[in-house]
Amino acid sequence: MNGMMKVVSVGMTGAVLALAAASVASAAARPAAHAQKTVTITFWNEMTGPYEVALDKVMHQFEKTHRNIRINDVVVSNDATLEPKLLAALVGNNPPTISQMNPNWASGFVKTGSLYDMSGFIHSKQGFSLSPFFKGLLKAGQFSGHQYILPFNVSSNVMYYNQTQFKQAGITSAPRTWSQFQADAKKLSTNGRHAFAITLVHTYPFRTSVIQAGGEFVLPSGKPNPGVFKGNGAATKALELWSGMVKNGSAILTQGYGSQTDFANGTSSILEGTSAFYPYLAQAVANKFTIGIAPVPGDKNDGTAAFGGYLGVFNQASSAQKTAAMEFVKFLTSKQGQTIWMEDSEGYLPVRNDVAAGAQKFLATHPAQRVALSVMGRAQMSPRVSWWNQFSNQYLINDITAVLDNKMSAVSAMHQAYQQAEQTYASPQG
Repeated sequence: MNGMMKVVSVGMTGAVLALAAASVASAAARPAAHAQKTVTITFWNEMTGPYEVALDKVMHQFEKTHRNIRINDVVVSNDATLEPKLLAALVGNNPPTISQMNPNWASGFVKTGSLYDMSGFIHSKQGFSLSPFFKGLLKAGQFSGHQYILPFNVSSNVMYYNQTQFKQAGITSAPRTWSQFQADAKKLSTNGRHAFAITLVHTYPFRTSVIQAGGEFVLPSGKPNPGVFKGNGAATKALELWSGMVKNGSAILTQGYGSQTDFANGTSSILEGTSAFYPYLAQAVANKFTIGIAPVPGDKNDGTAAFGGYLGVFNQASSAQKTAAMEFVKFLTSKQGQTIWMEDSEGYLPVRNDVAAGAQKFLATHPAQRVALSVMGRAQMSPRVSWWNQFSNQYLINDITAVLDNKMSAVSAMHQAYQQAEQTYASPQG
């Protein structure tokens, strides 16, 4: 499409890094005096499947109005692959011009001086206003009062449920509290069916329960929060909720995204996931039953976790590439770009108030995005500290799994998790 080049990457391959290097070197070598000279920017992202198609449409619209900017589109399989790929590229002094990233990655990139401070462009004559953006999402991309990254593909955690099975069990509405959730799950767990299929590819579903129990893993100082890990802390309470349901047969821990398969096959009735789950889930379920969507049942509060990617530009790019990249960011986060993205992705949420306010007709027929958007005001992004990903992916998931596999108590697991959090905070990798 137009001048866009696409590369699909499943790991840190030398070919992709070489292509990115060639693109950067080529753009840097072009004379700056000719404003209309074609500038190539390399964009690393993890938009696969239906989201790759949706992003292609947005990029196509951008290139129609920016004839002198060429996008080298590099698709990486997931964030577990993208983060180390970016770290390796930075070590080799060969990052892409622009990339999707999570705020906690960005905190490390800012410390090393690798990320471009967008503030100057935003407030320049060719810049744009941040006032339409959701303030909470903007804040997650700010460091020392400067805007280093901007939100793009964001979704919040919601509950999906099988309306047919709920009706058969005599349940007339989605549970709103933990106690209702436990009671409904027991009613639904019959004939070898476990009502709640737990997904632990990421920790945000568990973190939602921790938030609802009144806790958070990270203190404002950036250190691990000792209170959340205590025997009566929010993390322990959340883990006891899940483990109690596993022990009484109303929940089951799945492998990978097995929860989606269980749900589609009718062997489970409930799963948690972001609105970005919806296109995949709807395809798997087809017309076998109606998917219900509701906020995740709450405890002390009805908070939830938000998950998704931001856009960051790297300092190693040339001046011309940075300007072109910021024009691309400007379009992707514009009212037009966000409207296209919301409608074509059918899973991600707009990051702007004005898009959300004008989307009532669309949202009326797209319940996953409607419900997820309704809880965005009380959703919390992942902690934006550099040690969180390592702790979350290498330790916390394993500690939760050990409890659900009946190998440890919740109290012992969270005591161990706190020690691991302290260790990771003191000596983070990467």
